[in-house]
Amino acid sequence: MLALILLFSSAFNPVKTGLKEGEQAPELSLQNAEDSVSLQSLKGRYVLLNFWAGYDAPSRMENIRFAREIDKSGLENIALVSVSFDTNRKVFEETIKRDGLNAATQFYDKDGSRSDIFGNYRLNKGFASYLISPEGVIIAKDPNPEHLTKLIRQ
Repeated sequence: MLALILLFSSAFNPVKTGLKEGEQAPELSLQNAEDSVSLQSLKGRYVLLNFWAGYDAPSRMENIRFAREIDKSGLENIALVSVSFDTNRKVFEETIKRDGLNAATQFYDKDGSRSDIFGNYRLNKGFASYLISPEGVIIAKDPNPEHLTKLIRQ
């Protein structure tokens, strides 16, 4: 009987994966070696919020591509906030060095998949990235790095 109840309740309450376009981005606050950042402090600018980990090759490659694309775009009105969920700070720091990333855009969440950010962004089915409008609304999920400039100029 309990199994039937669980089966039917899961059919009516599917697990939500990630956030969707049009949703307000949940607030977050992070600190790196150089600075602290929050979505509230970045209001008025586009934000590319990217989640990754050194152990996840696809998310790591996207992180590199996003950083390079934003650097070469020359756009002043976009901020990259890239959050690593590595549980070992040394792995995070080494990955940033090895990948040639600007440490000012990279942030470390020591709680990994147990963090509030991980839960608030519903990343239980894998990493994602979000382009957030100057008003704090998600306007693209997993945008293509090469199309960022186009999305922002629309």
